[in-house]
Amino acid sequence: MFYTDCIIIVEGGNMIRKILLCFILILLPAISFAGDPDTGYGTLIAIEFKIDNQSYKSPIIGHLEYTGSSIDIVSIFEGIAGIGILTQAQVYLVVEKKIISKGVHHIKGKNQYGTIASGTIDFRDQLKPKITLVTEGGVVITNISNEGKKWQKKNIPNIDLGQ
Repeated sequence: MFYTDCIIIVEGGNMIRKILLCFILILLPAISFAGDPDTGYGTLIAIEFKIDNQSYKSPIIGHLEYTGSSIDIVSIFEGIAGIGILTQAQVYLVVEKKIISKGVHHIKGKNQYGTIASGTIDFRDQLKPKITLVTEGGVVITNISNEGKKWQKKNIPNIDLGQ
């Protein structure tokens, strides 16, 4: 897909510019998921919601972005009776943050519905950042499982949730 886009975009002009433009178009999406290595800000993580350490019958997955002052989540799930795919946005404003070590933050946030979640984001390994947040209702927000990845590939194959 990128290759054909590059050919269409760079018809004409000199060869070095064409190669540079194609290189940028191919690599930019690949590096855009990595956040700041020191603060983690801008880190994008594919997540899953669990209860009692088990996935829901039909996984609830999503996309999380840590900005330092907020945790922005878009959850994606199957509609009632399996009809359609629905989304819900949540923004947890960080009310407490403790930097345990470089790349590990313990945070506590409150979303627009008043729900409080707290836990740890570990982005020392930028290719596989780890997250565990627990809401006061017992819902665990953690990295996406293999089951969640299978559900994503089946139902929303063209959406990239992050790392």
